[in-house]
Amino acid sequence: MRRFFIIWFIITFLCVIVRIFGGEICVVPSSSMEPTILVGDWLWIDKLTYGARLPARWSDIPLINVFTWNTTLRQKDGRITWGYHRVGGARNPRVSDIIVFNSPERPDILLVKRVAGIISAGDTVTFNEKTYLSLKKILDNEYASSFVRKKKIYINGRADSSYRVKQNYYFVLGDNASESYDSRSFGYLPESSVVGKVDRVLFSIDPDCSKFCRFRFLRLFHHLL
Repeated sequence: MRRFFIIWFIITFLCVIVRIFGGEICVVPSSSMEPTILVGDWLWIDKLTYGARLPARWSDIPLINVFTWNTTLRQKDGRITWGYHRVGGARNPRVSDIIVFNSPERPDILLVKRVAGIISAGDTVTFNEKTYLSLKKILDNEYASSFVRKKKIYINGRADSSYRVKQNYYFVLGDNASESYDSRSFGYLPESSVVGKVDRVLFSIDPDCSKFCRFRFLRLFHHLL
C-alpha cells in the first residue's frame, strides 16, 4: 500500500510539473478560428517554445487550486499576487503564430488567436488623439498614468506623445474575422497574458454529428498552419 502511494505521488507530481512547465490540453468551443481550428478540436498548448509562466497565485497551481473553489479562499487568493515571471523559452511569439492567452475581460477564460502585429519591448509607441484610446491599455498595463487635456496627451504627469514599452505586446486576430472577439475589441495583448503556442490538433470531436460519426479522423494530430 505504501509503495502504491509513493508511485501515485510521483506520477501526480510529474503531471503537475508538466502542466505548469510543459503544456496542457484545451478544447475549442467557438468558430472564431475557422477554418484553421474547428469547434470540437482538442489542442495541445505548448508552453516550452515561449517559456512557461510561473504561478502568480495559489489558484494557478494544479491540484492546489481546488481549495480556491471555496468562495472565501478564492476571494483571499484573488488579493494575492507573486508578480509576472516567465521561464526562458526558445523564442518569442512571431507574426502568424497561433497563441493561447487569458481573455483581457475574463482572465479565467482562455482564447486562441493568430498574431497579426507585434510591439517589442523597448519600442517607442507614439500617441495622438485618434490612437490614444486604442493604445491606452498599454499604458494602463504598465501602470503609467495618462489623460488628455486641451488636446494634449499627458503621460506620468508630463505632456508627451510617446512611451517606451517594457514588455512585448501582440495584436491578435481570429481567422474567422466576422465571428472573432480579438484585438479589434480589446487592443494589444501584453506578453504576460500569453499562455503558450498552438501548432497541432491532438484530436477532434464534431459536436453537430451523431455519436457514431463524431470523431474527425482526418484531424488526428493535424498540423496547424
